[in-house]
Amino acid sequence: MTDSPATIEMPCLPADDAEVFAVATASGINVAVYAWRDCPADAPVVLWGHANGFNAGCYRPFLRRLAAGARVFAYDARGHGASDKPRGDLKQDYAMLNFGEDLDAIARAVRARIGPDVPLHYASHSLGGLAAVLLEGRLDIHPFASLTLFEPPIYPPVGHPAHAQAEQSQPLFANWSARRQDRFADAEELRAVASRISTFRTFAPDMLQAYIDAVVAPDADGLLVLRCPREVESAIYGNNAAAGVFEAARGIATPARLFSADPATVDSGHLWTPETMRSVADVMANAEYRAFANGQHLMVQEFPDRAVAEVLDHIGSIQA
Repeated sequence: MTDSPATIEMPCLPADDAEVFAVATASGINVAVYAWRDCPADAPVVLWGHANGFNAGCYRPFLRRLAAGARVFAYDARGHGASDKPRGDLKQDYAMLNFGEDLDAIARAVRARIGPDVPLHYASHSLGGLAAVLLEGRLDIHPFASLTLFEPPIYPPVGHPAHAQAEQSQPLFANWSARRQDRFADAEELRAVASRISTFRTFAPDMLQAYIDAVVAPDADGLLVLRCPREVESAIYGNNAAAGVFEAARGIATPARLFSADPATVDSGHLWTPETMRSVADVMANAEYRAFANGQHLMVQEFPDRAVAEVLDHIGSIQA
């Protein structure tokens, strides 16, 4: 796999922070991949995957902290940030397996840059974890030395104790994202809208600022528009529940650490995730489950320092 000659317009991370390059995926779309510039040369290499509706730039303060102890790569998933956003058939273009296939291309491109012998670790939040589970468990491609997954929304199968609760919550996210405001007069309007949503009110201040800076881009009329179209975000939520990701997890032997929200503080839409994450870790061959103390689904935004520490701790345990 070689870097695509395509040019990435309006990257989500500033040029001073990261080099951006395009990677052509198996389905012919280009995704934006970022190589953080200021990293220790001999540090472990980590590829970061983001949540649905976000992009790599939304995690800028987290990535900066992570880069103090790792060589960091990140990417914008299809439909997000500076990557291509196909909008022909949303069920097909954003079928969950596509994210696994895209991650294969991204991992190969990163591997070409770091050489054949350097371990490549993967860490992710939400949607990014689904990509890794499908890549390794469904496609049987295993490029990573470890997986650190912050609450990938893996829906439990019929018969699982959390299935009914998950089934009730799934449409809420698809419906909300389909109707969410997607154009803003300026950053202050975006901040005001975010402040009315309970999950955004728990963000660390620098993570909220990063979200505001990166989640939108100006359109031809001078408005700020979401960089993940709301119909794309909604389609991903809608496509996930029946994608068989739980079953795919059975095929993963890579050392994995899965985090859920704290059962004592989890928000109402994710009440089913702690029990499900524990079950997912149980069906993997070499996985550990942990609850993220006081964290909700957006735990990385709430506690970026602790999230960085958890990634580096897991990598250190693999390398020891």
